[in-house]
Amino acid sequence: MAITSIARRAASVAAVLAGLTALAIPAHAATADTSLCERLCVLDARTGAHPDYDRLVLGLTNNAPLPTVHTRVSSDPTYHLNAGDEDRKLQITGKSYLFLDIDPADITSTGPDAYTTPRVQDVSLPSLKGVQLASAGGFEMDHTTTFGLTLGDYSRYKVFTLTSPNRVVVDLYH
Repeated sequence: MAITSIARRAASVAAVLAGLTALAIPAHAATADTSLCERLCVLDARTGAHPDYDRLVLGLTNNAPLPTVHTRVSSDPTYHLNAGDEDRKLQITGKSYLFLDIDPADITSTGPDAYTTPRVQDVSLPSLKGVQLASAGGFEMDHTTTFGLTLGDYSRYKVFTLTSPNRVVVDLYH
């Protein structure tokens, strides 16, 4: 009789534990409510065509002040991540290249602040031919993220930031 009572209690405990396990929040959902990005993070890169210009919008998290964006135009797709690194080339070829250094801005690959856009995007617009995430901030002391834009024909560009939501905008005029 004592064994039957113990067996019933064990079965009850097992049923309760099974019910709690079924109700448990999956591990990936548990992290979905918390930001893994301590500083400003780049979330995505979107492109669009307008009659007089092509536009690139980099979506940012809203957890920090807007970054500073430094630009440089080059006829060469070559870049390097730091002084000791070997040269790399943007994967999409064009007539010229615009590099954007966004500081501070990090990239994360997990959680709600994950960068969701392919690292290399082929774009078929008059001025903008491609967008590539050249280097991702967030490693050690470097919190600068660099994008390389492959260009076709363009006359000039304008870079600015906007809020609500935070974003970096690049207009490439035809």
